[in-house]
Amino acid sequence: AVLSASSVPRSRSRSQKGFKGRSRYAWGYCNRAMSKENGSATLMGAKRLWLEEEIQDDLKWIYSVKSILHTEVSDFQDVELLETGPFGKVLLLDGKLQSAEADERVYHECLVHPALLHHPNPKKVFICGGGEGSTAREVLKHKSVEKVVMVDIDKVVCDFCEKHLED
Repeated sequence: AVLSASSVPRSRSRSQKGFKGRSRYAWGYCNRAMSKENGSATLMGAKRLWLEEEIQDDLKWIYSVKSILHTEVSDFQDVELLETGPFGKVLLLDGKLQSAEADERVYHECLVHPALLHHPNPKKVFICGGGEGSTAREVLKHKSVEKVVMVDIDKVVCDFCEKHLED
């Protein structure tokens, strides 16, 4: 797909704070042809919304956005939930992808289970960050754990994730 130079303005919360992230929405055109003669209905020149995320100076990800589900601005960061083509629902903080519906379970399993399986008898676990709750979900799968304390700097992210994410 070819990206246009135009940006799509993002929604803002009532606070009207500016977005700090380095992601950018852009409209792009699909290169596939439309053919009604053979019964197929593929796209020709149909616009799609894309999100461009700068990973580092010489590397960018660009992925299709089916819809912008929610945006909010906290005192600390911009919080967005998008429905994407390749990853399903994705959580972005300051324009950076934090979690994707397609693979978040694998990520959090690999983050939590090696450490807890290495410990002979984990009873108390502290989670710094983890506002989406997925790390706590995986920690609580261990029967020996009696107490989990999760601290996140941003209550908006915790509330947002509880409201908009299933697990």
